[in-house]
Parts: sequence; C-alpha cells; structure tokens
Amino acid sequence: MIKFFKSRITSSNSGISIIFAIIIIILMGLAGSVFAYLMASSGVNSKQDLTSAASKYAAKSGVEIAAYELGQNPPPSQLFSQTPPNGLSCPAVVVPPYGVSVSHAVSSSGSTYYIYSYNLYPGSTAAVTAGKSNIGVDNYTPAFCAIMSKTVTPCPGGAGGNTTTYWIITSNGFAGGTQREVTAEAGIPAAPGNGVICAESELPNSG
Repeated sequence: MIKFFKSRITSSNSGISIIFAIIIIILMGLAGSVFAYLMASSGVNSKQDLTSAASKYAAKSGVEIAAYELGQNPPPSQLFSQTPPNGLSCPAVVVPPYGVSVSHAVSSSGSTYYIYSYNLYPGSTAAVTAGKSNIGVDNYTPAFCAIMSKTVTPCPGGAGGNTTTYWIITSNGFAGGTQREVTAEAGIPAAPGNGVICAESELPNSG
C-alpha cells in the first residue's frame, strides 16, 4: 500500500502545464518590455542623429553663405553686423581651422562681423520690422550664426587660386535643440565672385 501511494505521487504530473504557462507568460512579458525599450531608444537616437546632422549642415551653410557674400566685392553691408543677434548662440571669436597656422593668428586690425540666418532676407531692417526676426531662432527651423574676421594667413598650400584677401569664418548651426560648430578659411577674389573655401574643419562647440 505504501509503495503504491508513493508511486502515484511521483508519477503524477497534474498542474505542471500551468507552471510552464506562467513561465512562458513571464518570459514573453520580459521580451516585450526589452523590445519596446529598444524601439523607443532607437527612435530617440535616430532623432538625435537627424538633428545633429541638420545643425552641422546649418553651420556649413553659414560658412558657405558668408564666403559667397564676402566675395561680392564689396560685400552687401546690410547682411553683416558688428554685434551678434539676440536669440542665437553665436561664436565668441573666430577659430582658425585645422591646417591653418595659428602663428599668423587673426589680424587684430581687421573688423569682426556677424552674419546670421534671419538677416539673409533682402532689406535686413525691413525683414526684422516685418516680424521675421524670429526665423531660425526656434528649435525647429535650422539656423546659423557665423563670425568673420580678416586674416593675414594665406590659404594653406596655395589653395584658393587667385585670391587677394583671406577671412576666417566660424559658424554655429542649430536644429532641434542641438548645436554644431564649423570653421573655415576663405580666399576672396579681387573681382566679384564666390569666395573659395580652402580649409574647413569641425570644432567642439564653443558657445
């Protein structure tokens, strides 16, 4: 009798399927949580990558627009300002790009100018008066603010072709709450034309 009772207890498997079901439910719940976390973090990373790229290219556009306008000879004075605008984190000083010798430095006798995105509308004062001064200041519209100064340093390696003056341009770009900074040296031709960017590099954000 005792042997039969033991045999029935050890050979019984009733209820084990419930245990397996609970384990499977727990594992599926954990897997779902991990998957949801990975999807959310992937979306955040993708957005950060997108805004970072947008701010970088906004900074590069500031360099290229400044080089173009400087090459108009004389450049249109209404586009430039000697004071930085409110609402944009402009670079404090120009920084020579990688490959440009700092031993020559930026000419202290040359004036420093700013150019920024919402000042690109024809008739700068009228554009601000018309309420366009907020363009480029919000977190959604890519914007830039660039600072420029003449330099006594020629383009490295003779790059830039037939240019007579040289400028260092440091530009901050903004998009989606992120900021990137790009700096360049541009050679400006004697006749009106596009300034030639002969050295350019990305910098750690300075402002």
